[in-house]
Amino acid sequence: MRKTYTLPLIFIFIYFYACTVKRTDSGAQNQPIVKSALINPALPGDNPDPSVIRIGNVYYATSTTNEWAPCFTIYKSTDLKTWTLINHVFPEGSKDMKAAWGENKFWASELSYDARQNKIYAYYTAHKKNVSGNAGLQCGVAWIDADKIETGKFTDNGPIIVEKDCGAIDAFELIDKGKIYTFWKNDGNGCGQETWIWMQEMNESRTKLIGEKKRLFTASQPWENKLVEGACFFKKGKYYYSLYAVGGCCDSLCNYKTGIARTKDLASGKWEKYEKNPVMVGNDNWKCPGHGTVVETPDGKLYMLYHAFNKDYNVFVGREGVIEEMVMSEDGWPLLHNSTIANRPVADMNFHDDFTKDARLSLVWQWPSKITKPGYKFDDGLKLESSDGNHKMGTFLGQYMKTTNLFIEAEITIGKPQTGICLGGAIFGSKWPGELGGIGITAAENGLVIFNNLEKTYKIIKQDPTPLSGNVKLAMKINNKVSQIEFYQSLNDSWIKIYETSFNASKYTPWGMGYRIGIVTLGKNDEYGIYKSFEVTNLEPVLSR
Repeated sequence: MRKTYTLPLIFIFIYFYACTVKRTDSGAQNQPIVKSALINPALPGDNPDPSVIRIGNVYYATSTTNEWAPCFTIYKSTDLKTWTLINHVFPEGSKDMKAAWGENKFWASELSYDARQNKIYAYYTAHKKNVSGNAGLQCGVAWIDADKIETGKFTDNGPIIVEKDCGAIDAFELIDKGKIYTFWKNDGNGCGQETWIWMQEMNESRTKLIGEKKRLFTASQPWENKLVEGACFFKKGKYYYSLYAVGGCCDSLCNYKTGIARTKDLASGKWEKYEKNPVMVGNDNWKCPGHGTVVETPDGKLYMLYHAFNKDYNVFVGREGVIEEMVMSEDGWPLLHNSTIANRPVADMNFHDDFTKDARLSLVWQWPSKITKPGYKFDDGLKLESSDGNHKMGTFLGQYMKTTNLFIEAEITIGKPQTGICLGGAIFGSKWPGELGGIGITAAENGLVIFNNLEKTYKIIKQDPTPLSGNVKLAMKINNKVSQIEFYQSLNDSWIKIYETSFNASKYTPWGMGYRIGIVTLGKNDEYGIYKSFEVTNLEPVLSR
């Protein structure tokens, strides 16, 4: 791991400002590497569009969950470095939403704290059932009493922001001088029209927009690529600022960048864009940074939590939550140094679940949002209900990948269903969401199976019909940016490799999402796969640069 050096603050600031006039070929500002006590990724794994608020000395963050349930993470931190998953906005998925109105595209959750009410509000995007095309993209609002954020359930007000032609996404709230303002993007780039950031006042219960609807800004600078989105808003000094994202966000062809604009008067609707935009672009460490939120610490410092692809992992892990401090330039613009490194210890990202000791399902486990939550129970282990769903792969519970070099293992109890572990992605050539497949290893009374159903057909790529009984340990080793997968069985407490294969991971990466790793059970609905434990060891030799 690279050694760190502490520079005097005045030197950092002078060097930072001196570099702001220097440009790379892409038009980005070439900033120096600035070391800090922050740890990144702040939110490892597939955590796009992150949002963060502060209540006293405690921070809460949320992120997009896309086509996975539970919907919309809730994380907690007291230092902006260590984050714990404590809840979800909709723990049971879309069934927790008012009249279960959303069917997919669970995007861009944003938190807001109303101190007068002591309530936390979560704005979010979803696609409404029975509405075709972009018009189905609408923004809802849910709320919870702040003192119940860790154990309570959000109450959903349903869709509040609706654009009848191209849909509405990326809602954000700012409370200023006693008034509640809501901002959003009309998704014009999805239906051949202009995209704008809009603003309108909201009533106190967050059930209705009131007053005049105003257009704030659209793409107007040469670098902006015809769209603006993912805008956040904050006030510092005499200005209101907006950081906003531009470009393609979410796959290997992304070109996301971040700009900043400001105004002294929200009511005027007139915004000035920074002449040196963009203020953040891809660099040696991160690809396509943007769509985040700014939070102010008790001592007045500004930090932005945003998403980016780790260049070492590309799209396989997904867009991770990255945090960095903002520095105010001499001309009054809060800027990003654009050189954050990945320095989170790999051991932080390991995971172990002993299902024989903890008779509850950890919050990290997810399932495809268009599928009913899998049935399960605890009885000296996790008993996961079998199915032949997910294109004959079976019932799947997954969680984030956090590197592309990892070892996954599970101890199972042999029974009739094929029970094991897998790497889950999108079925190739199908219309996501709901088209989940995977490659993995399972075991049953009639032996071992290594399978791949990512081409819409369940295929056995290796089979060992030797009868099995009792408890068996299975493992998968994924390495070389998911281009190679090895399969193992434990015999006499030693891992024996039984098969390896090359794997074109980029072919099956779901748009906007990283892969999931997890457990899978294939069989009849009245059968259960039994899991004693599940463990993930991240094998990345060095996470930092």
